Amino acid sequence: MKLSFLISAHTDAPHLRRLIESLPEGSEFFVHIDAKSDITPFIKELSRPDVHFISHRVNVVWGSINEVEYQMEMVREALRCSPDYLITLSGMDYPVWSNKKIMDYFHSLNGCNVLQGLRITLSDPKNVNYREFRLLSTRQWRKGSMGSKFRVAMRKTASMLGIKKALSIKARGKHYDLYKGAAWWAITPQLAVKALYEWDENKKLRRYFSTSFCPAETFLQTVAFNSSFSDTCILTEGQFTTLQALTPLTFIDYSNGVLILNANDYDRIVASGKMFCRKTITGESDALMDMIDIKRKENSSRRTS
Repeated sequence: MKLSFLISAHTDAPHLRRLIESLPEGSEFFVHIDAKSDITPFIKELSRPDVHFISHRVNVVWGSINEVEYQMEMVREALRCSPDYLITLSGMDYPVWSNKKIMDYFHSLNGCNVLQGLRITLSDPKNVNYREFRLLSTRQWRKGSMGSKFRVAMRKTASMLGIKKALSIKARGKHYDLYKGAAWWAITPQLAVKALYEWDENKKLRRYFSTSFCPAETFLQTVAFNSSFSDTCILTEGQFTTLQALTPLTFIDYSNGVLILNANDYDRIVASGKMFCRKTITGESDALMDMIDIKRKENSSRRTS
């Protein structure tokens, strides 16, 4: 079993090193560093043959199509190493399970994908974000700036005029319903190849997502659930509740943005049963990570004794 971890980072090089050193030996790590960030500290911390920094670096704007762009570039590079699973992480994640439990879990999947999705429908009261055209979304405009206000005004004006995105797409003779999930998943190389093909070749589908809200949480799900891979993924039915409910592997607390986790959060992280947790950073989450490391070591020793 060979795992490829696709890690997006923009800060805290020491934590990225701690994260990578904590993951299963024999894995490969494909790292995208936001083009706005200095890559030098990351290279200094992680000069090792199993860490691959993606040369195609993207100037990341949250919620825009360029998040899918760097994801697909990491997928492209990772596929060259013939992994059994490709797993997305951020540079602020940390494993909760022991490495043996992680490896056992992926062995047990038998080719299933840990990709959860919910179909966005017209009857869902929370579909408004997905019906708005997000024009100029890749522009680096600060919130509250004139550019940002202009972008929001364009979106709201179009919506008031009844110019709305459909919740389905027809591209290259195929119908795609829109599905939503989270940007944190683990997929087989077969599904990764399918997603990369759609990204590279299906220009109409790509154009649809270029004006969509947070396509890093919809592009892959839409491709997967409208393909033969749908039966290997995790379908959630009903209406959208919270993003946590669509994130099967990672514990995330979305209160007040994304909460920085500390030792006080240890019990609920463990109780969640999730494989990873986010958001952990050097200087604020050290005690929490130390507690997790002790538990991971105990669990690993218990399973091998």
